[in-house]
Amino acid sequence: MSDRNIRRLATGGVLAGAIFLLTAFVRVPLAAGYLNFGDVGVFLAALLLPAGYAALAAGVGSALADLYGFPLYAPVTLAVKGIAALVFALLWRRLKGPLRYLAFLSVLIVPLGYFLFEIVVYAEFAWADLPLNLLQSAVGAALALLLDRATKGRFSV
Repeated sequence: MSDRNIRRLATGGVLAGAIFLLTAFVRVPLAAGYLNFGDVGVFLAALLLPAGYAALAAGVGSALADLYGFPLYAPVTLAVKGIAALVFALLWRRLKGPLRYLAFLSVLIVPLGYFLFEIVVYAEFAWADLPLNLLQSAVGAALALLLDRATKGRFSV
């Protein structure tokens, strides 16, 4: 295994752990679930790691946090957060100039993914979480970009 892959795996593991902590312990409780800062880590992983590594770190870290508090959501979270990080990373790297900010459309994956799951589980009550999931995802992506800019992307692997 090359040094580059070892660095990527190690960074992905650290980010998965940070995502777990930001999701499970840095949160604002709500009637059905909570708002958390885990999405900052999800989108930061997308900025720092290649797409596949980012997806794995984002999905695993987020799903572990759900196993800790809301196990019903863990499989959905693994997929939704992993896909959001994957799409963000791919768009961010492939688009240039102002088009690069189209990567932020990937923040819609999180609320849409949870909505599709919750419409099955909670029926018409699924609409209640939609705005908060969108807010959490958008703020997470914006804060991740600010952190990346503040460090001038020095931690990308």
